[in-house]
Amino acid sequence: MKLRITYLMILIIIAISTIIWLFPQTDIITQNLGFSGENLMGGEVWTLITSIFLHGNPAHLALNSIALFFFGRALEEELSVKTFLIIFFIGGIVGNLFVLFTYPMDQIVIGASGAVFAIMGTAIVLTPFDFIPYPIPLPLPLALIGIFMAITEVVSFMTGGHGNVAHIAHIGGMVSGIAFGFREGGSKQGLIVVAVLLAVLLVMPYMWSIFGEISYLPIISNLLR
Repeated sequence: MKLRITYLMILIIIAISTIIWLFPQTDIITQNLGFSGENLMGGEVWTLITSIFLHGNPAHLALNSIALFFFGRALEEELSVKTFLIIFFIGGIVGNLFVLFTYPMDQIVIGASGAVFAIMGTAIVLTPFDFIPYPIPLPLPLALIGIFMAITEVVSFMTGGHGNVAHIAHIGGMVSGIAFGFREGGSKQGLIVVAVLLAVLLVMPYMWSIFGEISYLPIISNLLR
């Protein structure tokens, strides 16, 4: 069964997250198994992986599981189980490493979001015109969903939105996923999707600043210093 690995990974993530919540020392376990710059520099390299299987609350777990369900099913038809898992784990690792650019060294980061966004990134390159009913219950092409999600994450990162959500990890995961997509034989369709995505991301700050919604120009200027 080609879809088996997606379901298996969801079950593993749900099981580990739930088991950790049952322990009275959940916070201590999270500190030791979650990813942070301090843990990494202290030699706890395994937290790059263990953090992927921890989640802060049921809502966090549900969102990642649902996203993995839809994007994993679409991508698994195109790849071997081994390649699927490589993309998943590399995406999670890259997402964690991206966090080091913006978060304090002692900030603990957990969740499968980086890995899920890597699966999403690869899927929008290899299967841009597959339709899935996510994030709304209406079938939409993966390319459109990917562009929407990428824009949302970049805007949220630049404006500091959504509280303690590690948007930079999502971006890192998606970038690694897109790279894997082309490595696995991304088609001209995938190239068009990425070109459109880049064009939108470049034009969007200027358009929004013109309309007075959000002034991104000072933010971009600060980032480029």
